Amino acid sequence: MDELIDVSIVGEPVVYGAGFIVLIAFLLIGEWAGSVVTVAHEGGHMIMSVLTLRGFEHFSMTDGDNAGTKAPTHWGVGYYLVSLAGYFTPPLLGLGAAAVLARGNAWAVLVGAVVLLAIAFVYAKGGLANLVTAIAAAVVVLVLWRGTPLLQAALAASVVWLLLLGGVRASVQMSRDTGSDAWRMQSSTFVPAVVWQAIWVTTALACLYTGGRLLFVGDAWPDGVWPFDEPA
Repeated sequence: MDELIDVSIVGEPVVYGAGFIVLIAFLLIGEWAGSVVTVAHEGGHMIMSVLTLRGFEHFSMTDGDNAGTKAPTHWGVGYYLVSLAGYFTPPLLGLGAAAVLARGNAWAVLVGAVVLLAIAFVYAKGGLANLVTAIAAAVVVLVLWRGTPLLQAALAASVVWLLLLGGVRASVQMSRDTGSDAWRMQSSTFVPAVVWQAIWVTTALACLYTGGRLLFVGDAWPDGVWPFDEPA
């Protein structure tokens, strides 16, 4: 564990290599690579449903890019928050993990992934949902247990890229048909679904840019971007 703490990989080849591998995975086996992102998406719905005191029963998957969380459908602020949370969760999780990894703590990223996957497994219903969460958790545990420090750092970086790139992919490819998150937000707010999609895509791109800079140069934004930046 000590080998994974306070060891910065910012700008190291492992960061670029992990990003390239994840990008290739999305191009070649997009549905399977996206399945972990789908789990994070449904996890966002479940967490927000708990935080808004609505509760939920389980989540299920029909394929790597299609899933659903069974929860009460009462209208109100909680309904909007639960519907919004899904597409926000993967990129925001990826950004948080990038910040942790940039500070040299790959161990926290991997342990956090195991904890979240284990919780998701408990509430998964159906063969595919159980299979995806079980395999993903097993891979991370195996690498934590038997992997070299380089392999562990590479997996932590891959988890970050998977969430950041997958968040963009999911929001760009999202459906606006009946039953989708965008459709639910449109039907309850009368704001067109494409506007909600634009909000999710913009958030995902911002997280990808910020998280990428954290991994490449260790800085979230260039100097002078924010009005409260102190002069050099």
